[in-house]
Amino acid sequence: MIGKLRGRSREELLFRGAALAATLLERAGWNPDGREPDAARLGKLLPSVGPQKLLEAFRAAPAPLLPGLADPAATAAYVRQEWPGEAAALLDRADAIVRGRFDLLGYSGLDFGNPVDWQLDPLLRRRAPLVHWSRLRYLDPAQVGDHKLVWELNRHQHFVTLGQAWALTGDERYAECLFTRMDAWMDANPPKRGMNWASALEVGFRAISWLVALRLARGSAALTAPRFARALGMLHVHARHLEVHLSTWFSPNTHLTGEALALVYLGAGLPELRAAQRWLTAGREILAREIGRQLHPDGVYFEQSTYYHRYTVDFYLHLGVVLEARGEALANEVRGPLERALDYLVALVRPDGTSPLVGDEDGGRLMMLNSRPVNDFRDTIGLGGALLGGPEYCFAAGPLPVEAGWLLGPAAGDRYRAAGTSEPPASVLFREGGHAVMRSAWRPDADWLLFDCGPQGAFGHSHADALAIELTVEGRPMLVDAGTFTYVAEPEWRERFRGGAKHNSVTLAGESSAHSAGPFRWEAGADAKVTGWISTPELDYAAALHHGFWRFSPPATHRREVLFLKAWSCWIVRDRIDSPMRRPFSAHFHAAPGIAIQAVGEFARFTGTGQGDLMLSAWAPHLVLSVRESWHSPVYGVRVPAAALDVAVTGGNELVTVLAASGGSGIPFVLNERRDEGHRVRVGRGNRGVEITIAGNEWRVDGVVLTAGGA
Repeated sequence: MIGKLRGRSREELLFRGAALAATLLERAGWNPDGREPDAARLGKLLPSVGPQKLLEAFRAAPAPLLPGLADPAATAAYVRQEWPGEAAALLDRADAIVRGRFDLLGYSGLDFGNPVDWQLDPLLRRRAPLVHWSRLRYLDPAQVGDHKLVWELNRHQHFVTLGQAWALTGDERYAECLFTRMDAWMDANPPKRGMNWASALEVGFRAISWLVALRLARGSAALTAPRFARALGMLHVHARHLEVHLSTWFSPNTHLTGEALALVYLGAGLPELRAAQRWLTAGREILAREIGRQLHPDGVYFEQSTYYHRYTVDFYLHLGVVLEARGEALANEVRGPLERALDYLVALVRPDGTSPLVGDEDGGRLMMLNSRPVNDFRDTIGLGGALLGGPEYCFAAGPLPVEAGWLLGPAAGDRYRAAGTSEPPASVLFREGGHAVMRSAWRPDADWLLFDCGPQGAFGHSHADALAIELTVEGRPMLVDAGTFTYVAEPEWRERFRGGAKHNSVTLAGESSAHSAGPFRWEAGADAKVTGWISTPELDYAAALHHGFWRFSPPATHRREVLFLKAWSCWIVRDRIDSPMRRPFSAHFHAAPGIAIQAVGEFARFTGTGQGDLMLSAWAPHLVLSVRESWHSPVYGVRVPAAALDVAVTGGNELVTVLAASGGSGIPFVLNERRDEGHRVRVGRGNRGVEITIAGNEWRVDGVVLTAGGA
């Protein structure tokens, strides 16, 4: 511990010292915030009007929190009218929850027992001990199972679903289940004991769920005055835990911003508690400070994870919604970066409406207001359109998502229509964040490519995916990131899924571009850098390099260039390994589930049932194409079979790969020749075509010069 604290700032040492002191007092039972408030302490925390009058005031006019919660009955009626299918599906989920069945992360129909065992991992059959949270090894599956799965249940987002169901129907079964389980949770999870106090972020998420669920079902007879008072007391414990154990120095990423948002919710939603204004102010200050630190200037989240980027945008949109309910607006220094972060989410939307899961994905959400695949970010984008009035956001999101209806209430539709629609740019480079998006058009049958050419990423949610690509052909994802699958439950799978061979990039001598030092740490990263970018209506071109292989002796640099010929649905990828020593290297191509791969000689075909094919032609001295069975993880906890192609180069330091869609007009004629001065590639049909020559750092496309830039 002393070694870890060497070189820390005075501010950090003071913060950590205060948190440690509070923890030791909690263990000894001397900290009043370490216990559930009794009647005497509740009397000091709450107004002295008595529990019944407190509940009556809450029912009549609760403090503003979300516009959609001002009149839950009106919001529910609006949802039933505008989204009848989603309302019916929500009631089905609520019925399953009442029966004790939960859909969490990638798992369906999980059973945690009756009554619910809040410490149980039902898959690994592990039950975390009810000891002080600081004594738990929550990353150790032998002690607690998969902590992600246990925490997901204890975020209590199913409480919100039950509250929505009560608002939609008035059926007391839903509210009784909600408040009975809230009571049972408080009985089984005394403050600071067990898994569910081990992460401040999880404490924050649970507090948000309680606040929203209480407002949704505040008219239910199941919400009695004693229950309401007890819930307020426990929420006070949650807020104090957050204040003392903020992830300011432990995980100053989405952990810290999520915890800050929870303080905003608690401060705005519980003015009855004397510390409410302090919580609200602290949360706002943290969020205002962190948005400039955690987002690159171009709006890309600094952990290089598209899913955690989405988390970040959700946090700040919810800040905006809470402030709006209070009659306040987002500060300009927050709104500007948030809009740039939304611009990035818009660019990520593939022609089929899904988005790539680059880096880690944990399957969770800030608030589960609807059942939506984890790779569909359009609810976040649509909320941005309704809240901020961005026409490009509304265009990319499509119809107003039901989530915005629940959050903003019946006015959401008018606001969304007033924002209008405007087609975003087809292709765009995010230079600091390091992602280039190449798109033929904003159509469902369009081509789309993502080129990952940025830094390794802060903390440990990035993967060894330097210079990887993802490819959608004629509207269908064809080459995809393999996903995450797990964090710690099966460590060998954790390393496998985030390693270089599971991404559409290059490994050198079997090694990844980044070297792991644990499940959430990289010992040696690979900060990529963009060296060239050109975008025209006819083509897109990007060049980048990384020095992740400098740990070799002698060191090596990987350079990758990607050219997209839009009219021909054709991509040319050039990989070069710059090093005094020639080592074998491999380019990997991971097909989406359901795509078959056949390889013969220098050629491969990616085939999907009822879809167009993708043809691959590779050139390098002494190369071998081989197809292997692999895995794809569409959501945390799930892996499904998928095919992968490895192009192994055992001689030379350069590989040129041509990818061409078959489409409705057949496969374009592709000629790839190696000459002394470089490569010549011709793409076309009949007398029409494009000729490309590649030599050194220079590309010529029908005589137009493109350059890869310097080192």
